[in-house]
Amino acid sequence: MVWHAFDRSFFMFKKVDIKATLIFGSLAAVVFCIPIFFFIQLAEYRGAWLLYLGSFFFMAVVSYHIFRDSKKRGDNESTVALVFNSHMVTIAGIIVACILCFIILSLAVPGYLGKGMADKVLTGEPANSLKDKTDGLSLDVFMAATIINFSVGSFVSIIFPFYIKRNQTRDRREPKPLHQKGRR
Repeated sequence: MVWHAFDRSFFMFKKVDIKATLIFGSLAAVVFCIPIFFFIQLAEYRGAWLLYLGSFFFMAVVSYHIFRDSKKRGDNESTVALVFNSHMVTIAGIIVACILCFIILSLAVPGYLGKGMADKVLTGEPANSLKDKTDGLSLDVFMAATIINFSVGSFVSIIFPFYIKRNQTRDRREPKPLHQKGRR
């Protein structure tokens, strides 16, 4: 009985194409890190728009994955499955993006891993920004890699599966968490 409940709880993971999830998550992370590299090289607060540009690129790759996944399944996939799959790509992309941002910061900012202040710090930041050993440079990068990327990835993961579904009235099966017994 316990095994049956365990098996049912991981039903959604059976539909996840792990190879495509890792490929598109890694691609989203790489295109996110391109503007991030230039932001780290610039190290000025007025270049913070590069963080948002990277998140826009991240969002574009997740969006492309949603459309590709829907076409691959003949535009007849369950909307909930598309939402779940695209959130998995978003989470994989965030993990890879954080790893790549750490590597970029370690290589581009001398003294980042050492003791004391780093040789490259963020300049022109507001007085109320949080200070760390890079005066907020690494904080801004990791906030963009996690919070902003999760926000834009979740946004397109929820909006686009409903947008591309051709027949909204007929899903092949009703998702279990949304099933309401007794109401018709």
